[in-house]
Order: sequence, then structure tokens, then C-alpha cells
Amino acid sequence: MSQNIKIFISCHKEYYVPSHPFFCPIQVGADLHDELFKGMQPDNTGNNISHLNRRYCELTAQYWAWKNENADYYGFFHYRRYFSFNRKIKRPYVITAKPDDYTLQYHGFDPKNMEEIINCYDVILPVPENMYVSAYNHYKDSKNHNIVDLKMVKDIIEESYPAFSSAADEYLNSTRLYFCNMFIMRKAIFNDYCNWLFNILTEFDRRKDFSGYNSKEMRVNGYLAERLLGIYCTWLKKNEVTKIGYLPRIHFEAFAGETDNFRKMKMIYNLLPPGTIRRSIVKKIFKQI
Repeated sequence: MSQNIKIFISCHKEYYVPSHPFFCPIQVGADLHDELFKGMQPDNTGNNISHLNRRYCELTAQYWAWKNENADYYGFFHYRRYFSFNRKIKRPYVITAKPDDYTLQYHGFDPKNMEEIINCYDVILPVPENMYVSAYNHYKDSKNHNIVDLKMVKDIIEESYPAFSSAADEYLNSTRLYFCNMFIMRKAIFNDYCNWLFNILTEFDRRKDFSGYNSKEMRVNGYLAERLLGIYCTWLKKNEVTKIGYLPRIHFEAFAGETDNFRKMKMIYNLLPPGTIRRSIVKKIFKQI
């Protein structure tokens, strides 16, 4: 039986999104911009938090989909980060130039192949990347991340969702991390996750003083959600009925002038493959790779 699968691709700039029966390109932060992107759903219609995009990042697309769309499966990619449906890829992610037809074919984006894989699971997550440092310390040591924020969220979980406390400890002490707020979830689980996630972040907003945060630190809710996804899915894995699968990520070339340098990314990727101990050692030494 064919499933209604919607994969929302968050775009904060106009970027090529291939035509695909499952793809739903969405402009995030539309409420904060004068122009709307052609052919994209803005995130400021219906029930939305588009005006909070500077803090919530791609979560404004997730919130919009939760409140305004109906699907059997909800998926979330970024304009330059997708999942790969090529089962032969073993690394946590691969790097390539752009999502052209050849690339999508190689990575298994035939709708039948995608649907077969998606239907096997209740949740699909990124392949966890071994950082050789705990999720807690990784947050503490990451640039533009403030550990007081993660501590505050941990307190909120203990107060409002005590059943998740052990999962929070387990994930924050683990070294295998899920990045990018990317996932595909069956409807019932997606609704439960969003209710949990946005309740926690709303309470965080109520308690937090954001004064003095620079533009990158202000993305805090998006940063925290990456860790909250790991906590939620750690809790979910304790339910043996829930089927969880993992797919590697594809990283596409950034816009010219953005923070990421594509040549540098490829060089580091080849010399220091993700998930390897030598990559973690070099990162500890240089702190900026």
C-alpha cells in the first residue's frame, strides 16, 4: 500500500531543490524576509513560529509541518544535507557538489526504493557519528554553544518529563551523536516527538535571558534540538516494538562565501574520515577543523 511520504527541505536561501514526489521545499524564516522564494512553501502561513527562526533555525519548518500538514511519514532535510538511500555507503556522511540527477540516482532516490526503505521503520535517523567525546562535552566545547543552556534543558526534562531522565543521562554520556535535526518518522511518533520537543523549548524560552548572545549563539534552540532528538530516540529505543533505522547523510557544496569551504571540507573528509579516532585527535589539537 502506497504511503503518503513528505520530506520537507528547509531553505533559508534560494537553492536548487530537485523535483521529486516526496520533496516539499519550505522557506524557513519567511516572516523575517521581504521576498518569498519561488516554488517553495513559506513557513509563515497557518499555525507557525516563523518569527522565531533566528533561534529555532530549521525547527520552524518542523513546527509548520506538524501543525499544518498531514502525512503518514514526515521527513526533514536541509537545502544541502539529505539522507542517502544507498545501502552500500558505510561512513556517517559523504560529500558531493550538488543534488543533480546523477547524484540522486546514485544515492537511491528512486521513489520505489525510498518507500521500501522508509516502510521498514518507524523512525529513520542519521548514522550516529562517533565523536570520541561525550555528547555533553561536545556541546560544552563547541563554538557558540553555551553549556548553561543544555543544563537548563536537562533540568526541564527532570522536572516535566522525569521518565526521560535516564535516557537524557545515557545519551549525553554517549559518544555517538545524531546531527542536523534530520529524521524521518511515522506520523504518531512524529506528533508525540513534536509535542515533547516544543513543550521543552517553550519552557526554555520562558526561563532564558538571550541578551548578549551573538547571531550564532542565538541559534540555541536549533542546537539544543539536535541533542533533544538524541535523548528522545534513546528513550524510544527502549520500546522494543519501535523499529529504528539509520541512513548516512549527504553534504552538498555550500553557497560561495558561506562559512564552509568546500575544498577544505573535501580535503579534511578524505584525510580525516568522519567517525575515526584520528579525526577526533586532530580536532582536539586544532579545535577548528
